[in-house]
Amino acid sequence: MKKLVFAVAILLASVSNAQGKKASLHDQYSGTGYGVAGCGLGSVIFGAKPGMIQVPAATTNGIYGIQTFGITSGTSNCDIPKMGQTAAVYLEANQEVVAKDAARGEGETLVDLAVIYNCQDAELFSSKVKANYKEIFTSDNGYTQSSKILSTIKNDSELAKNCSVAG
Repeated sequence: MKKLVFAVAILLASVSNAQGKKASLHDQYSGTGYGVAGCGLGSVIFGAKPGMIQVPAATTNGIYGIQTFGITSGTSNCDIPKMGQTAAVYLEANQEVVAKDAARGEGETLVDLAVIYNCQDAELFSSKVKANYKEIFTSDNGYTQSSKILSTIKNDSELAKNCSVAG
């Protein structure tokens, strides 16, 4: 079964590459970027190509906890700072509650995330997450959400001063 899944993944990757211009070997095997399926082995094999190709990428990521391993170990294109990895695991485990709290701009899960991201003012953090809700929660993937929260922190001058984020 494992060999069949891998063979289908390679076949789909080669078919998707044949449709556009030929990618360099570095781009094909480095795993730079990822699509809606998030980081993991699927992103290394299929990259950030949009469309239905993300279905086998997500399937590959989900097999045997490959994506979770990549997030916790910082491998397979899951190379966010340690606090981002911790937040990704937290977001993945508390998906529904975090999304509800973020939509309201308050709640225990946002306070927890503020602590994970080393933010001094949880209320400020919560209000900024609420303000950027549509950008952060475009995916059900904890890693993607964590990366977008990190970007929000780095791109917002108030949050950047308030949170000491590494990386």
